[in-house]
Amino acid sequence: MRRLAVVLGLSLFWGAEALAAPFAGTGHAAIGDKVDALKARDQALERARKAALEAAVEQLGAGDLTARKQVLAAPAVWTRSYRVLRQDDDGATATAMVSVEIDTARLGKALAGAVAGGAVAGKGPSNFILLPALALENSGCPASAEAELRRALLAVGAIRDVAPGSAGPVLSASLSCAAPGSLSYPRVTVVRGELGLKWPAGATPGPSSVRATGLGEDAQAAASDALAGLIGQVTRGMSRGTDGGVRLKIAAPWPAARVRRLERALRESVLGATAVTVAAVGSDGAVTLRVEGGLTAQELQERLAGVQVPGATIVVGEVEASHVVHISLQAAAP
Repeated sequence: MRRLAVVLGLSLFWGAEALAAPFAGTGHAAIGDKVDALKARDQALERARKAALEAAVEQLGAGDLTARKQVLAAPAVWTRSYRVLRQDDDGATATAMVSVEIDTARLGKALAGAVAGGAVAGKGPSNFILLPALALENSGCPASAEAELRRALLAVGAIRDVAPGSAGPVLSASLSCAAPGSLSYPRVTVVRGELGLKWPAGATPGPSSVRATGLGEDAQAAASDALAGLIGQVTRGMSRGTDGGVRLKIAAPWPAARVRRLERALRESVLGATAVTVAAVGSDGAVTLRVEGGLTAQELQERLAGVQVPGATIVVGEVEASHVVHISLQAAAP
């Protein structure tokens, strides 16, 4: 009865509108001979983010230990949007406190995935649904791509944690990264990535194809950025379906590092922004970012006033066609 109650409770939760909820977390790290203050602060921040995720898991109530373990093994996947409330040290111990916006609907689905797939009370084991293993073909993307994709899919409960070639259903994936031949900008490399997915019968369906544009100082960095965008689209698409988000069109965005800093600032500072990815690079050099999380263009425009980008100032423009916000980035005065 307790097992069924957990599933029922999560089912009722999924029926509600998918909204991100704030969770607090605190982390500590010792400073010593092998760990300086800067590294200890980073460790404390990571532990604070994980503590916030643990609080969210406890609130939802994980019905399956395997699902809980998979989620907690990838805290970065679930805690991308966070605000640092405190980060300091007393010479011996570093401390960090954060407030993290966590997509509780998506998290609830991941936590209940293994429970829902198990045998139903009063019925035989024929109702058991085995999650698929991942089989990936990689063309032109970093060698680490398979491991990164595998970790993200495990975190949302979409695949089994087994070696390639294991018996059972298979999620076939094809990944490609290539530089567009018609685009060339100084001090930036552009890579376009595409991920195709063929879901086996009985598996929870996800997107069949996603595309992302990556930016970086070199091909490796741009490909990694494109991969992060692809993974984000797949994991978000599985929980909320197609969500176009609002667009942020940036005039004079270069160099690429400035765009990267803006993306991070948006994720960390804008309440309601759960993910920020590159949507397009125009022939005039303008970059368009996709901002997801349920914000309207007007809300994003208002909240940009509180965003600080290191080394640059945001000049906010008009809203176009109800879903595009125009901005420009100006170098900050020394």
